Amino acid sequence: MRRVLTPIVLATIVLSTALTACAGDEAIPFSIVLSPEFVQGAVPGSPTGVLVTVENESSTDTPVTLAVSANGGEATVEPGTISEGEVAEVWITPDATATEREMEIVVTGTRGGLEATQTKTFTVLVWEDDRGEYARTLLDLFTIWLAENRPDLGVSPDTVFTGSLSAPGLLVVSHYLFLSDDWEVGLSWHVMIPPDDWSEIYLRPRGGGVPTLAFRLSSQAGALEGGVVEISEAPPPVEVTR
Repeated sequence: MRRVLTPIVLATIVLSTALTACAGDEAIPFSIVLSPEFVQGAVPGSPTGVLVTVENESSTDTPVTLAVSANGGEATVEPGTISEGEVAEVWITPDATATEREMEIVVTGTRGGLEATQTKTFTVLVWEDDRGEYARTLLDLFTIWLAENRPDLGVSPDTVFTGSLSAPGLLVVSHYLFLSDDWEVGLSWHVMIPPDDWSEIYLRPRGGGVPTLAFRLSSQAGALEGGVVEISEAPPPVEVTR
């Protein structure tokens, strides 16, 4: 005799199959990946951080829930859940310190009963942000040029950027990090005399994992003292600077 499935039985089978599929996706192992490879120090009160992505051992769209902690500072992660191919930003603001100390970022991802963790360790220096005013001056040169030459990017002198000192452990080249709603702008400048006093920016879309554009100012002195602003497109770096 041929068995006829009632609507109730059919619904039960569909629900059971869906739950099994979801449970299977949650059980797929994953790893947490942090970028950049090295965090080049931080100073109290200036946010720094890493970008977070997820790599699954097999295909699934089921998201991973993220949490972050840090010893001796405030830590946030946004968004709190990501799937493979998406990017979360972790921001750490170190507390004041009387001596140099090590700080560790711990990023934990969970999905179902599985957990993965990655860490980054860096040095908090006994410094103050003494570069913000000059960094803003250089940023203005780039935003004026971008508004005129790359209006498609939506960056202009009217764009609201928050800024913080970045990568203080790197010498000779100073770094500053600017954030708008749409862009991360990594500004760097060579602390040298002309003609080696170049400055660069990279641009990373806030939803992306790597810089996609970069631009180079040939001379800081030429622009600020001589009024000659020579900016050209440059190859973007393979990762952000922190």
